[in-house]
Amino acid sequence: MRISTALWYRQSVNSMLDNQSSLSKTQLQLSSGKRMLAPSDDPTGAARVMELNNFIAHVEQYQRNTVGAESKLRREEEVLQNMVNTLQRVRELAVQGNNDSLTPADRRDIALEVRQHLDGLLSLANEVDANGEYLFSGYRSGVKPFVDNGAGGYAYQGDHGQRLVQIADNRHVAVNDPGDKLFMGIDDASGGTTDLFSIVRRFADDLDANAPSGVTLTQLDNAMERLDQGRARIGGRMNAIENQREIHDSFTLIMEENRSRLEDLDYAEAVARLQQQMLTLQASQQTFMKIEGLSLFNYL
Repeated sequence: MRISTALWYRQSVNSMLDNQSSLSKTQLQLSSGKRMLAPSDDPTGAARVMELNNFIAHVEQYQRNTVGAESKLRREEEVLQNMVNTLQRVRELAVQGNNDSLTPADRRDIALEVRQHLDGLLSLANEVDANGEYLFSGYRSGVKPFVDNGAGGYAYQGDHGQRLVQIADNRHVAVNDPGDKLFMGIDDASGGTTDLFSIVRRFADDLDANAPSGVTLTQLDNAMERLDQGRARIGGRMNAIENQREIHDSFTLIMEENRSRLEDLDYAEAVARLQQQMLTLQASQQTFMKIEGLSLFNYL
């Protein structure tokens, strides 16, 4: 079989172009650090990488949810802690106010401080989060939860809802507590119930009337116990969030390692391949130049 000069020339050029293409691809791999430059390089591997990317993005969204949920719960816990601190001060004043050696004027002075603390407690119960939503209004986050009803008591304007945030495929966590569950329905030590604000208000009224009652101490203790129970629930949720975050971190690490094995370049192998391809291309170019310059007279 005879091979024409044109055919040989075309085959030689095509071979050099193939070598050049392989060399360029290896250079691109080294510059990008990726083994797969296009899905066609490894269709099965590319499909698996896409699947892993979706998994990782899914988990990263859950991680962002945990950050937001933790922020809301931390804010609520902070408010409740401030309220407990205030009630502890009010309790100290209740002990002081029940001292028989005090004069009516002394008790009126204490009542002034108690009313200031009442204002502070009401303000804390109507606190908002970073988004301007009321912490303790349930689902009605745009409605101020507690107001003075004008008849010596307080009304709750929120509802009983708890907003849930999804932190895993089958796991949700509550990021708020309705105010009625925290501040209303407190045992009044006489078989009935009352609310936190009325306890403090009646105590101030009793001081102004120079007739403090020892039952105030029991009611304040009941109110603080209610708040401590709320803080305990918040702590449990925050522990659950932290646990789930650790699970997500471990899962993400495994998925990223799997993705790396599929798409990341083995630099040592690529450098060795690049050197081999450069030698092959150089050899083919030199061979082509030598043979292309020959004529019939070289064989005479």
